[in-house]
Amino acid sequence: MKKWIGLLGAVCALIAILYMIFSDDDTSAVHIKAVDGILDLRELTGSPFVSLAGDWKFTAEAFIAPALFSKEANNVKVPGPWAPNAQWGSYQITVYLPDHWSDIGLRVRNIWSAHTIYINGAAVSEKGNVAASKKETVPDNPAYEVYFKPDSRQLLITAHVSNFYNARGGIILPIDIGDAEHMKEDVHRDLSLEWTAVLCLLLFCMFHMTIFLLRTKDEAFLYSGLHFLLLALVIVLRGERLLIREFPFLPFELYFRLQDTVTLLMAILIIVFIAKMIPNIMNRKTLYLLFLPVLVYTFLNAILPARTVSGVQYQFFYYIDGLFLAIIIRIIYLMIKNKIAIRRNEAVILLSLLLFLTIFAVSSSSDSLFFSGRNILNRIGLIGGIITMNVFLGMRLMNRAAESEQLTARLKKANDAKDNFLKVATQDLQRPLHDAGHLIKSITREHNHEKQSEQLYLAEQLIGNMVYLLRDLHDFTRIRFDDYAIQLKSTNLRMVMLHVVQLMQLTFTKKRIQVHENISKKLYVWADEQRLTQVFLRMMTEISHDTANASLTIESIRDGEDVLLRVTSNRKLTTAFRERQPSSGLMMTEELIQQMNGSISYERKDSGIRVTLKLAFSEFKEPVTVEPSEYDMRPALSAEDRELETILIVDDDVMHAEVMRGMLSETYKVRIAYTAQEALDYYNNHPEIAMMVIDDIIPGNMNSLELLQQIRTQAPLMDLPVIMMISSEYPRHIEKIFASGANDYLIKPFSKETLMARLNAAEQTKQSMLKAIEYEMAFLQTQIKPHFLYNALSNIISFCYTDGERAAYLLTMLSSFLRYIFESSRDGQYSSLQKELEIIEAYVEVEKARFGERLTFAYDINPIIAAENVLIPSLLLQPLVENAIRHGLFDKEGPGHVQVSITLQEAHLYIRVTDDGVGMSAAQCTQLMGGAIANAGIGFTNVRRRVHDLTQGSLEISSSPGKGTIIQIIIPIKEGRNDVESNHRRG
Repeated sequence: MKKWIGLLGAVCALIAILYMIFSDDDTSAVHIKAVDGILDLRELTGSPFVSLAGDWKFTAEAFIAPALFSKEANNVKVPGPWAPNAQWGSYQITVYLPDHWSDIGLRVRNIWSAHTIYINGAAVSEKGNVAASKKETVPDNPAYEVYFKPDSRQLLITAHVSNFYNARGGIILPIDIGDAEHMKEDVHRDLSLEWTAVLCLLLFCMFHMTIFLLRTKDEAFLYSGLHFLLLALVIVLRGERLLIREFPFLPFELYFRLQDTVTLLMAILIIVFIAKMIPNIMNRKTLYLLFLPVLVYTFLNAILPARTVSGVQYQFFYYIDGLFLAIIIRIIYLMIKNKIAIRRNEAVILLSLLLFLTIFAVSSSSDSLFFSGRNILNRIGLIGGIITMNVFLGMRLMNRAAESEQLTARLKKANDAKDNFLKVATQDLQRPLHDAGHLIKSITREHNHEKQSEQLYLAEQLIGNMVYLLRDLHDFTRIRFDDYAIQLKSTNLRMVMLHVVQLMQLTFTKKRIQVHENISKKLYVWADEQRLTQVFLRMMTEISHDTANASLTIESIRDGEDVLLRVTSNRKLTTAFRERQPSSGLMMTEELIQQMNGSISYERKDSGIRVTLKLAFSEFKEPVTVEPSEYDMRPALSAEDRELETILIVDDDVMHAEVMRGMLSETYKVRIAYTAQEALDYYNNHPEIAMMVIDDIIPGNMNSLELLQQIRTQAPLMDLPVIMMISSEYPRHIEKIFASGANDYLIKPFSKETLMARLNAAEQTKQSMLKAIEYEMAFLQTQIKPHFLYNALSNIISFCYTDGERAAYLLTMLSSFLRYIFESSRDGQYSSLQKELEIIEAYVEVEKARFGERLTFAYDINPIIAAENVLIPSLLLQPLVENAIRHGLFDKEGPGHVQVSITLQEAHLYIRVTDDGVGMSAAQCTQLMGGAIANAGIGFTNVRRRVHDLTQGSLEISSSPGKGTIIQIIIPIKEGRNDVESNHRRG
């Protein structure tokens, strides 16, 4: 509905504009022309006024009195220029008026240049001073009206004209004659229309310039605003010549210099605007060469007397028209070749803008339209150009907003994926690390060599899993920074799968999973062997989590140029997929497969799980090594029964459960259940168990909370303490755990000491409260200096009593600075140059609260550098500005200034941080570069290291005591790329 309302409003506005353009009376529609110096209007009906067009009597080089004008004089077409060699002369025409005209109006548009008009022998208008020499002639050329009451129905109109200034002289535009009242209305309408156009253009100018001042990076609004300003000046200088009407005392020389100069500058500016919007339409050198003739003419016109170079004026106007046409052809060519540098919808609107501007330019400079009396095409071109330029810029903003929204969504999704991956990967990595540590301690205490061997085997499995987790983290980091490359080679599929089955054999044995493998020994696929091992391991791990007491079938199928690897379980799933917490392996599996030009799909049905992996076929050949045909499945291990209390561990993770067995075997009799139903059955058959430790996600038809509720129907909190092992400490999850009957909970991974403490507390108390652990970000201790915060907050507090607005502003700046510091470590090694400059400004504003007027800061950046797209190491510039203020200006008497200058030379950024502080000696500079100065701070050392390590750039210091310090950094330019975020999203 809103869209239709907007469309209706636009249509109404367009109708109003068209009415304004075409509603005035057009004398060109009246085709009565003067013949042999006589214009007979006695039969005219219905038209309030007409143009005095046709044959006028003309005598060159003579001022002839109206009564003495010879009927044998030559005829000349009016409107139009007189003979090129004429410099003064006399016009005359006889007009027979219609009866319905009473008071008469005469409308003069353009007579070059000084002239006097006589009606029936009486002078009714004198503009300038007509004379037979340039010295005595006083030029003037306004647009004006004359009103009078004729004595008879016959008028003898005579005009004496002298022109020593313009290439073309005489009556250039039509002289209208008609009923005075109607003419006054028409003049008022035309003047109102032009003033309205000027007002609209000035409003557009203010609007666009305001947008540019608020966002100086978007230069389109600068050029469009200047174009509207110059276009408004063109309207007041031409047409009805509003400037002369408003300021009749304006000098002739100044007025016509302004008229020509502004017209040409407006044309140049619009071409610059178009070249800026479509950079590949022409290079800068070509643009300068095309503008050179026009700029030379404009310069000469500005310094020479008015219209001195008017002989070539129209040639330059035609030259501008040709440029417009050439640009239109060029844009069409680029669109056909798909080489346009902007969106196609923007290009279409820009092309429409050019067409309207071409109509406006051609209609203003073409002779056939110049003498028509009314120039409707001129108005159409003007209004159409204004509308299309605003539509173009509006569409450009709309497209940029849409791109920004899409990018924001992509960044949010990528950031969520990153946070999720890092969180899960950290948990996945910490658990085997803790388990390995506890297992090693158990090995050192174990004297039975057989049990030591078993525990060493478990440690080997844990370390193998950690290796693949570390590879996942490494791959994720490389994908994030677009520094990832898969090395595809011909890889034996069966060899990789057998290796993974060997790694998983303990899990398969403990969970009673039988593996049936049917992969051809000769089958090779295109893959990265190491990455394919990671994929298989994560895939089989995920299957084992959801499977127990089942069999797995692994088979390969050749499908044209692809190979399908299918892993199928043959029994009902033990848990729903949505109940499982995602792992880092699953997050990386799909990304790794896509990098190897393959795909993976999961099918979860009541009959079991089917995972289908597609890879590119390589070849059939005999393998280089001989692989075992059977797997050495070790028997399940059991702990020695002891005269201790029994504790039941319910965990689907075999390795983790075995590690916990080793941790608790000296204190408890440990029993392990891998499903909820198995745990419930064991408890029903062995009610003597003293305690239970349950994982919060347990496979089976019964989940962990349902198991806990079943237990609580048989045993109260005091009789059977239950501790839940959880992976995430969400409040709702904790509430559900305690509501279901848990005594306490542990966050995985945990240490043996923590586990024992919780078990002891659960035995002694019925309920316990766990205080949430708040993790501090260690990097704050290295990034934020306490005395800076103390000083900043003290200054802000002092401003709260004297200047609330200043205090609020400083708090905003401090907040921006701290937020950036907090986010810098998780956002990666790089940040945009624009963001770095913004955070410097925020930091300096906070420091100004202490330094006051003593501190000034400024930065300048080469306009060709797109600061929002250029990446530099995070927090590269702020420490240098901080050092300049604290070490350069703090001890200086009087005001101090810090300047940051950024230029681009040969694909390198040149960054200079300059201060006029106390400076340093050459020896101090050498010590600072060598890291020998104790108070240099971690900031400068960190900057120097990252410039070298991250960018392979250089950092130089030049300073002298009392004259200040200059630090120059040269680093290769690095552009932001969107495909990094897309990789994160897929990962």
